[in-house]
Amino acid sequence: MADLEIGYHEDPENSNGIRRARTTKQIRSWHIPRSVKALKKLNEEMGEAAFPGNYILFDRMKAYIGEAGNIYERIKNHLKNPEEKNKNWSSALILNDGRPATQSDFNDTVVRLALELHLIKLFKANKYQVVSQGRETSLNPIQKQMVGSLIEELNYFLLKKNLITKPLEEEGFEEVFEDEFKKLLAHHGKNVQKWTAKEAIIDGQKIYIRSGSPKPKGWQITFRNRFLNSLQKGEGYLLVSRGDVLLIPLNEVRKVVTDTSTYKQNTIDVYVVFTKEKTTLTYSKNVIDVTGYKLRKR
Repeated sequence: MADLEIGYHEDPENSNGIRRARTTKQIRSWHIPRSVKALKKLNEEMGEAAFPGNYILFDRMKAYIGEAGNIYERIKNHLKNPEEKNKNWSSALILNDGRPATQSDFNDTVVRLALELHLIKLFKANKYQVVSQGRETSLNPIQKQMVGSLIEELNYFLLKKNLITKPLEEEGFEEVFEDEFKKLLAHHGKNVQKWTAKEAIIDGQKIYIRSGSPKPKGWQITFRNRFLNSLQKGEGYLLVSRGDVLLIPLNEVRKVVTDTSTYKQNTIDVYVVFTKEKTTLTYSKNVIDVTGYKLRKR
């Protein structure tokens, strides 16, 4: 969203440690410290009336993302009875549209849940450790339009506030993260013995996890070092962590890298191309269909 289409303003931190920020459209926010005094002051500002919204509890690069019909009561509960997974949170960012509950778009639970799920994916994509889980919701046409507009504005707002550095990729090509991966693998009857950010052991097989980088040719995946050696031997699997999620045997990937002299290079770049009809893997002029290796069916 271009700056000319929407404005952003942030007030200096006040004596209670509260930082207010807003867009020139709908989004209003309060970034408050973990303080009973600050929370009470916020409640006074809101007329001591229930106000709905989404919120993020921060502990450096750890985030707990939630929603509530009464933000004051929910944050107060996080103060008094913090869960183990977010017990050390230090500040809370509260998001809504600044309107009373009876007029607020955030008063719709389905809308808040949809925004919660988006924020969870967004902060994961920006390398936060997110310790909360959202859930999919069904939106009617009015809710879908409402959520789409709010998501676009939230992305802009969070970029301006320097809490994220990038929005999510285009829907359908977004990166998939560990929790969803493991659900998919379990659904397909696969057993995870080890899991790290870029490698895993699944059913005794070495798995290389790569999300790829967007390039004109497709999603670029670079083989180097051990990954390149495994490709040359055709041992293990490539797990493409976006879109429909692909689990491709490296022996299959070798079919596009047919010239043995290629393996003397320091790196080899292959490209994954997702279309509605099929998914392909390419190297140079060689192309194979890898649609059959999808883990997620749409």
